[in-house]
Amino acid sequence: MNRIVNFMKMKKITYKLFMITSLILLSFAVLIYLTLYFFLPTFYEQYKTNQLQSGIAEIIHKSKSLTVREAKELLDEYSKENNAIIYLQEKNGNIIYSPSFNFQGNTQSSIITGKTSQNEENVNAFNHSLPIQFLNERNLMVTVFATFQPIDEASQVLVRFLPYISIIVVCIGLGSAYLYSRFITKPLLYINERAQKMANLDFSENIVVRSNDELEELSNSLNEMSNNLQKTMDDLRIANEQLKDDIERERKIETKRREFFATVAHELKTPLTVMKGYIEGMIYNIGPYENRDFYLEKNHKIIEGMEQLVREILSMSKLEQNIFKIQMKETNLSNLIETIMKDLVFFASQKEITVINKIPPNLYVFSDNDLLEKAFKNIIHNAIMYSPQGESVYLELTEDSKENQIQIQVINTGVQIKAEELQQLFQPFYRLEKSRNRNTGGSGLGLYIVKQIFTSLSINYSFNNVENGIRFLVTFPQIK
Repeated sequence: MNRIVNFMKMKKITYKLFMITSLILLSFAVLIYLTLYFFLPTFYEQYKTNQLQSGIAEIIHKSKSLTVREAKELLDEYSKENNAIIYLQEKNGNIIYSPSFNFQGNTQSSIITGKTSQNEENVNAFNHSLPIQFLNERNLMVTVFATFQPIDEASQVLVRFLPYISIIVVCIGLGSAYLYSRFITKPLLYINERAQKMANLDFSENIVVRSNDELEELSNSLNEMSNNLQKTMDDLRIANEQLKDDIERERKIETKRREFFATVAHELKTPLTVMKGYIEGMIYNIGPYENRDFYLEKNHKIIEGMEQLVREILSMSKLEQNIFKIQMKETNLSNLIETIMKDLVFFASQKEITVINKIPPNLYVFSDNDLLEKAFKNIIHNAIMYSPQGESVYLELTEDSKENQIQIQVINTGVQIKAEELQQLFQPFYRLEKSRNRNTGGSGLGLYIVKQIFTSLSINYSFNNVENGIRFLVTFPQIK
């Protein structure tokens, strides 16, 4: 379809250019012909008249210092050059000299004069007489006669030759117009074809025109426009993809926000409902709730749990918004882990968990002491709380001088986690225990807080299954 359209356009523009060029050439040919026919005779006659007048004026000027016989050569030369008849005559009409005759008597002269006068009346000619003076002759007249008949004959021949001239002019004109129109329209059609592709957003081919003129400048401008348009479209495509990613990310954030508020509402609603039940039972002395001291202690534990949840939510919010100030300093990691273990040994003893501690003294890292304490307390506490009764928790701190790094690993035995759930544990409020019973697990924010802390401090970590257990590995660059 596009080829047909291009062919029609080619026919149209080539036809127009062909017709215009043909008309111009034919018009010029006709104009030249008419100019030759109408103005050439007049121009030739004027030119010939001026030439004859100037020649005779020169002869009159030179004759003042010459005799008639001495001027003979001058008169003969003038007659030959101008194809004219020149003769000298007296006032009574007797011809005393002409290049075609010798000096003659009156009778013959009269005959010549008579013939000349008859010719002068029948043809288009130049006939002019002027007085001339020689050294030994006075009162002479010089007469010049020249016919213009050859140019009239040339005009008649031009008229008869007109059909042949017309055929030649038409053939040459039409052929030239066709070749010219094809030559001019070929690069235009080529540019138009490439421009159509650009209009259809196909920038695979550039326009190549080597003509060192405006067409080459036009093709270069179109190529530059094509490149700029393609770059703009690529930028828009990238921006559009980025916008889609941003929209998708915002949707995910909005989904997480809704899930977060729903989870928080659930986490707070359940203990509040329980507390309300306890308090109403105590107010109305219903059954076992008469033992107020026992249920007041239960309420107190519930409030402490809610308080801990609020603190974790606030910590999470600060970490997400980066509104806390990181205090980077040299930290004794060995002492930090020992202090955390002393705080958590009670929880290990309750579940009969054996803690195997391999912490060498005085290993230092450059980090934020408070954030590290919060992160490792969550890691070790989770290892103790989620290990089965009577299992072990290994704590090992090692120094690798070759790699210039310090590693700490926490391994709790007797438990495995599905591979697809390992990374989900770092999502807020995610728990393996779906009932969300606070007696069998925490709020689900601990590992999420650990992730946010390590991300803020640019610390590498991993969490994976090992033989008969789970390992949490943290790597620090060594202080040099």
